[in-house]
Amino acid sequence: MKKGFTLIELLIVVAIIAILAAIAVPNFLEAQTRSKVSRIKADLRSLATAIEAYTVDQNKVPREWHSSMYGDPQVNGQNVAGVLWWGISTPVAYITDPYFKDPFQDKNLTSPFDERVFTYHDMKTRATIWYPTSTFWPPAYEFYGAWRLGSVGPDRSYTHAGCTNSAQLLYDPTNGTVSPGNIWRSQKNSDRQPSPPLLVCP
Repeated sequence: MKKGFTLIELLIVVAIIAILAAIAVPNFLEAQTRSKVSRIKADLRSLATAIEAYTVDQNKVPREWHSSMYGDPQVNGQNVAGVLWWGISTPVAYITDPYFKDPFQDKNLTSPFDERVFTYHDMKTRATIWYPTSTFWPPAYEFYGAWRLGSVGPDRSYTHAGCTNSAQLLYDPTNGTVSPGNIWRSQKNSDRQPSPPLLVCP
């Protein structure tokens, strides 16, 4: 007659599996986050190369797609703002598709189009034409240069409670894989950046 497992033995096996799962699942999620951050940085580099190539040829940075300021088309009846202009892909294709989806917005299916793709700001136009008396845009233009690109980062939030000018908060993986902050790349600053101006956090 074959002897089966006792209840104690089964409980020990279940406990071991639960411990292994508790170790493996967080590591798997962290690996996913690190992979998305790496992909974002690669995508921002590709877009930056296209922006700089356009700038060399046209002697100006590409403008933003901005429904309010330029009267550009809406998407699904909603204004678009702070997104790279489609003219960078036609008639000369500096990049085939400028609308890379932000990997940290992939589950955000109900948000407007301009919240699901990377942010783009024509910093010079914002600082010198649209908002020359702003306390933020002129110093930001000096810091970032003529343009900047960004992702919401692993916390999936563009703004961050408790911080003044909170969108400037930089994602830093040393504070935890899913820590607050956005991933920015700009004309003057690439992957690693100093703390931007006017950012105040407790």
